[in-house]
Amino acid sequence: MKKVIGIIIFISMLVLGACNSESNQSEGSEEGSDKKKSIQESTDSFDGSVEHVHGMGYVDADTLAYAAHSGIKLHKGGKWLESTHHKNDYMGFNVVDNGFYTSGHPGEGSDLPNPIGLQKGKVTEEGLSALAFEGESDFHAMGVGARNHAVYVWNEHANSQMEQGLYRSLDDGESWEKIAAENSGEKIFQIAVHPDDENIVALATASGIYLSEDGGASFNVISEEGQGSGMHFTKDRLYYGLYTGTPSLSVYKWDDQSKEEIGLPEMNEDAVMYLAKNPEKKDTFAIFTIKGNSYTTSDNGESWEQIIDQGQTK
Repeated sequence: MKKVIGIIIFISMLVLGACNSESNQSEGSEEGSDKKKSIQESTDSFDGSVEHVHGMGYVDADTLAYAAHSGIKLHKGGKWLESTHHKNDYMGFNVVDNGFYTSGHPGEGSDLPNPIGLQKGKVTEEGLSALAFEGESDFHAMGVGARNHAVYVWNEHANSQMEQGLYRSLDDGESWEKIAAENSGEKIFQIAVHPDDENIVALATASGIYLSEDGGASFNVISEEGQGSGMHFTKDRLYYGLYTGTPSLSVYKWDDQSKEEIGLPEMNEDAVMYLAKNPEKKDTFAIFTIKGNSYTTSDNGESWEQIIDQGQTK
């Protein structure tokens, strides 16, 4: 367990270093007239590496998006594509019902400020909508409800409106509420928000998975002790990954507090980092791992297909 946690910390340090190294680069304009386009019209074919992933999600039933170091990469119908617009280093990337929310840093040739704060956009459109903290904050740990668009962030460094701590906004970043977050575990790595109920939120921490049903005022641990990650809410369930010496993937139903373990592909000193559930296909979802591998399943974990091998697309 210590070894994998060490891997996570090491990767985090590398990512932060890469982000800081780009802090003086100028950014190309993400503004201008937006034209509604299809996925095919707003992407190019792609064959390369998918590195420093900071979020993933299904844009539609057939298209899986990864927020990578060099922009948004997509897996669609067995083929790899990349967005022609979003060449930025996105952090805290969350796909929602009508686009995505993100934070992060500008890519080469963009006019976006560094860091970009809280932004909203669509894979098929060029422009981003600035919501809050442009030039001030980069939220690595951020969760957004898929339909309610409630935004929860862990703020590492004080900005013009926030101290360090856990905050939420229910109005697209216009106002922010600091959350008490009692019994919220050790070191928050990821945040997930229920798609419909803005008061249900989960934290993946160094000590496990914690769930709140009162808007983050208080949390209860729902997992064994271990390194939590890979969370995803559906209407009545929470999927989450855990490392306790071996990796695992579980689903938790909070109506009866039952848990069920889901089979994983064979992993060697690896663990689930992100998970995305297909919005239309019940047993279909994808995972991305600490070592940069990604797998999809269409039978709820009975079998898996590898589509990224240590950062390289397949």
